[in-house]
Amino acid sequence: MSTTLVKGGGILTMDATATLIPSGFVLVEGSRIAAVGPMSDAPSDADVDHVVDASGCWVTPGLINMHQHHWYHLLKGVSEGLYLEDWVTQVLLPAGEALRPEDYLAAMRLAAADMLLTGTTSFFNHSVTEVEASLVDQLADVSRGTGIRQFFGKELRAKTARPSAEHRAQVEHLLARYPHGLDDRFSVNLAIESGEHWLQVGAMDAELAGYAAELVSRFEVPVSDHITGGTLFRSVSDFRLREGSGEVQWLARHGLLTHRTLLAHAVWIDESEIRAASESGASVVTCPSSGAFTAGGTAPLRAFLASGLNVALGTDGPMVNDSVDMLGQMRECFLLSSTKYLTPAAVSTGQLWSMGTRNGARALGLGGRLGELTPGAVADLAVFDMAVPRYGAALNPPASLILSGGGPKPNWVLVDGDVVVDPGGLVSVDVGAVVAESRELGRDLAARAGLLMPLSMGI
Repeated sequence: MSTTLVKGGGILTMDATATLIPSGFVLVEGSRIAAVGPMSDAPSDADVDHVVDASGCWVTPGLINMHQHHWYHLLKGVSEGLYLEDWVTQVLLPAGEALRPEDYLAAMRLAAADMLLTGTTSFFNHSVTEVEASLVDQLADVSRGTGIRQFFGKELRAKTARPSAEHRAQVEHLLARYPHGLDDRFSVNLAIESGEHWLQVGAMDAELAGYAAELVSRFEVPVSDHITGGTLFRSVSDFRLREGSGEVQWLARHGLLTHRTLLAHAVWIDESEIRAASESGASVVTCPSSGAFTAGGTAPLRAFLASGLNVALGTDGPMVNDSVDMLGQMRECFLLSSTKYLTPAAVSTGQLWSMGTRNGARALGLGGRLGELTPGAVADLAVFDMAVPRYGAALNPPASLILSGGGPKPNWVLVDGDVVVDPGGLVSVDVGAVVAESRELGRDLAARAGLLMPLSMGI
């Protein structure tokens, strides 16, 4: 079993008490963390196979992006100025119809490079387009090849291109083939849609909701759903008027509000829904930049946290945000929450670190095994160089990593104990080739979808 010693840097453990070690080490044995502590307790270099010198750096758990749509990476920059409902009809639907398998797989390489090079080691990939099982198999191979850890949310629909029985058989096949957990860096979970648009087009109904709840229980997987992610005076209000309740209450009525439920966005849920979500053990995945981008609003994070709700963090897909930098997402969440509540640090940097690491693991049912630097947890970590002008005197490194901005590239990233980023860049992927391929395919995709417009500053 190979051993790696990461030594000499500050350690942000994100254990139960968020222990900080100003100068410490992380010992990795195989794919797991064997020990963490101060440098006075570190093993000697001679006792390990590999040494990572983290002097002048801070070592953090690998960041967990709990809401993503990977193929959107090909279409950054085409969605400015649209409410979510208009974006769905004008951008998402034509792009999804024009999407080809080669686009889908190339986007996976691009998305992984983008995330790994900003310190994200795990992500939940919520599928919004119909994907054949054979393409999911190809996605799994490409994803594993990049080194990233993916929790793929397979879409489940009432109306599909295939007969319903075939669609459901494919879903169950994939859930069995790629079981949820940490034994493989690719696993299959569930993604449903119960929002206004999806109910109107027949993608969700009561019968499918019951089937989805049965799958969640039988396969013991998380299920992700977009909740009040649209515009308050449009789809969010329309849903309440038609259903006579909020979206969380709808899930509860259909057996889909449990400790395995991921409530993405959840900007406009009311006090009774917050209470119900908290009592069920569900998790909210807040995507603050996405809500700001589409003028969808800022979620009431203080109310979530006060209720005991587990709150994780996601970026949403980069057609409705344009960035998957999780430290940048934390910064924007900090600023937007302070503005919403007219209170400085309404959500603290410490809370944001929890949202971007251990809370994501808890949402996945993997608390204590992912999202923290503790013995027994998987060795997913990032090493950020603090010896750069951006951080000044680095008086408070955990806060500075969030607030000083600039999209820092980590010097090192490990996933399952394997080095996937080193000081030379991404180890697992030829970034230049990936970018070149993605630009060609992305431009062609945009043209086919009618989204390729002349360059303009919009002034």
